[in-house]
Order: sequence, then structure tokens, then C-alpha cells
Amino acid sequence: MEDFTISSSYSETKNNNFYVRQRYVLAVLGFLGFFNASCLRNNVNVAILAMVNASEHNHTETKGSFSWDSSQQGLFLGSYFYGYAVANIPSGWLANKYGFRKIFTISMLASAILTLATPLAAKQGLYLAVAIRALTGFSQAALYPSMNYAWSKWAPPSEISVLYSISISGLEFGLTVVNPLVGVISDSLGWVAVFYVTGSMALVWLVFFFIFTSDAPSNNRWISKKERLYIERSIVKRENKAHDEFQGPPKTISIPWKAMLGSKRSWAFFIVHSADNWFQYTFAALMPTYMAKVFKYDTTQSGLLMILPFLMQFLVSLPASYFTDFLRKKRLMTTTQIRKINTFLALSVPALCLSLTGYVGKNHRAVISLFTFGYAFTGLSLPGYLSCPLDIAPSHSGILFAISNTIANIVGFLGPFSAGYIVADHESLLLWQNLFWASFGITITGAITFVTFGSGVEQTWVKKQDLKQIHLITLLATKLTVANEILHDSSQKFFKLSELFGKF
Repeated sequence: MEDFTISSSYSETKNNNFYVRQRYVLAVLGFLGFFNASCLRNNVNVAILAMVNASEHNHTETKGSFSWDSSQQGLFLGSYFYGYAVANIPSGWLANKYGFRKIFTISMLASAILTLATPLAAKQGLYLAVAIRALTGFSQAALYPSMNYAWSKWAPPSEISVLYSISISGLEFGLTVVNPLVGVISDSLGWVAVFYVTGSMALVWLVFFFIFTSDAPSNNRWISKKERLYIERSIVKRENKAHDEFQGPPKTISIPWKAMLGSKRSWAFFIVHSADNWFQYTFAALMPTYMAKVFKYDTTQSGLLMILPFLMQFLVSLPASYFTDFLRKKRLMTTTQIRKINTFLALSVPALCLSLTGYVGKNHRAVISLFTFGYAFTGLSLPGYLSCPLDIAPSHSGILFAISNTIANIVGFLGPFSAGYIVADHESLLLWQNLFWASFGITITGAITFVTFGSGVEQTWVKKQDLKQIHLITLLATKLTVANEILHDSSQKFFKLSELFGKF
């Protein structure tokens, strides 16, 4: 069982002075960063309704700026993911090499500027707009790996679930807010303002992020000494490093590619991530169509319906993360046990509820209830398998997540694409049932794989790599100390000789 106990001399003690813990400042800024990223990513989903003259999304004629047919609209909407899918692994490597703060900042700065440039690009032509959106996706690919890398330096082991979930849940909150927000902006100020407002919001956030964050507690100017020692020494304890003071890893950490890609723990994470993406991408893409074709909902009703599941996902994720870390701190459950339970519930319950919707007839209230109840459980994925890279490979969590995100996004894109072949007739309830059960089979396979082979314990190949790095640092420090002593002795002898010759 994992040991999260920290010596009393290391712990944070309460005092009467008001102090904001900087690791939670980072978590909140991360939350706002991912919220802005979600707005930059999803603003086109509603804005396009006002951009085009005849939108097949709402089956009504609109006076937009462009005459794009449905295939051109699909190209524009999907172009973000073309860039996003190919950039995950390089961005994970960059975060590992240069630190999360620089990469996260550059990523958000680039995507904000590209968003501001989108209206002008669209007016120049469809393909330039597609290129801008693809570059936006390319730039945002670094966000997840960078934040994983950040928490490997900032999160005490007993608080990983909470801190990670606070930051990443900004994406979920963004999904509940962005559609109505963009709708209001578009209706009142025009579609061009959608990109200007969301891009500007990200730039304002960047100022605060750049001022108040740092790559590690050791170089944060706002942190107290007590909090810095608490974080650093708790991480040292996790890594079983026999050092009284925290040394920290070298600036560049070599990545054990062979061991990482040959680990069954890594592949359990890759598989469950892919299965979850398949389900969530299919749900988000096709549920509005399901409600429109089977229950005759209009676009506005379908859009409002999609707010409820994402809102419940967000509301569940944070309390679940806190409860997860509570169980770990109290040693009521091991990290591995609670990660597996959270993951199994996060995948199996939503998939089962979705499958059951095919058997309630035209009872739309029952369908909405099943959607909302089931999707709420996806909030357990944050304190479940998504926290796994920080457990099994903390010093390489960024690159591990980047590899997984690349695979999972490719699989996720195939979900809606394959669903189009399964549900050839959108009004056939039988075909929808087939799709739901196919998704259930894929999702439950991923959950069972993680329960069987997943882990919440740091792997031996990571520890060996970390110990090797620490050994090199210690060896270098020893050599520098010896060299300094030799230089000091030599200078003393030199001055003595100078004094001796001076007497003559």
C-alpha cells in the first residue's frame, strides 16, 4: 500500500496569517486556461450557424457571409482535429525538455492569436480558414501533456487527483458554457465577434498565468518556504530518494521509450483512453442527431439537452477527486484500487445507460434522464484512469499522456465516422440500438482491460531512470565540490607565495 505519510517537520501547519497555497493557484489558473482552450476549440460549432448562408445544422436559411455546402462546413469544423492529432507526441517531448510553463504559454498564445485571425482568414477563403483552424489544433495539442508534466513537479502524491481534476475540469466546464455564450455573442454582436471575444479572453488569462506560475516550486516567487518544502519533500518521499534536501531532476530527462512502450501498464492506459474517447466523441457528435431524428427535437432543444450531461460531468468530477484522495490519504484504499473502481464506473455506467435509451420507446424524459445520469459518471475518469500517468510515471507523465492522446484521438475520430455506416437510416430505432450496443462493447472492453492490467503505482523502469539521473547529478556535484576545494587551496597557496615574494 502506498505511503503518503509525511514527517511532521515537513507538513504544512495552520497559522493565523492568510496565505494562498500556490499549488491551488496553479490549479485554478489551469482550470481557467482549459476553460479558455475549450472556448477556442468549440466556438466554431455554434458560430458556423451564423457564418454560412444555408446551414444544414439547423435546416433554416440564414444570412451568413459564406456559401459553404455541408461537406465544406464539415471540413472547416473538423480541421482543428487534423492538427491536434499529429502534434501530441512532439508537444509532450517539448514539455519534458523545456518545462510546462513555456510550452503551455506558447500554446495558448498561438491558439489565441490564430483565433483572432480566423475571421480574416475565412473572408480570404475556405482553405485558409481550414489551415488556421488546423494550426489552432496543432498549438493546443501541448496543453494536456504540459499540465501532466506540471503536476509531476507540483502535486504532493496525496493530492494528485484533486489538483489534476481542478485544472483539467476547465474543459468540461467550457463545454457547458461555450455554446450558450457563443450564441449570445453571435446574436448580439455578429459571428466575427465570437472569435474576437474568445481570443481576447485567452490573452487576458495569459497575463495572470505568466505572472503567477512557474515550472517548479523551487523557482516560484510567490510560494512560502513551508509550502515549497512540503511539496518537494513529499515528492522525494514518493520517489524513495535518500536525500535530506530536494535536488530535483536535471533540466533534460532522457525518456525510456522502450520500457515505456513495452509496459503493460502503459498499454492498459492507452486502451482505456481510446475506448473512452470512442464513446465520448460518438455521444457528443450523434446525440443531437438522435434526438432530432427519433424525437423530432429542433436544433435549439438538442443543444440545450447537451448542456445537462456535460454540466453533470463537471459537477461530479471535483467531489469525486476529493473523495478519491481522502480514501488514499486515510489508507482506506490503495491508489490502484480506487483508480480501477473510478475507471470502471466512468466507462461502464454511461455506456449501459446509453444502450438502455434504445428500449424506452418515444419517452423523451426517460431518454434525457438516462443520458444525464449516465454521463455524470464520466466525471470519475479524472480521478480514474486520466490520473494514471502521474501515478505510474510521474517524471514522464507528459510524454506518456501525449502518446495516449494521439492514439485515443485517432480512435475517437473513428467513432462518429463508423457510426455513420451503422446508422444508415437515422430514424431507425433498431439501428441506433445496434450502435449503442457496439459502443458499449468497445467501452466495457477498455474498462476491463484497465481493471486487469492498470496500476496506480510508480513503475520500476521509471524509478531506475530517476535514480540514474540523481546519481549523475550527485556525481557532478561531488566533482564540482572537489574542483572548488582544489581551486580554493591553490588560490591560498598563490597568495602565500605572493606575500613571501613581497617580503623580498
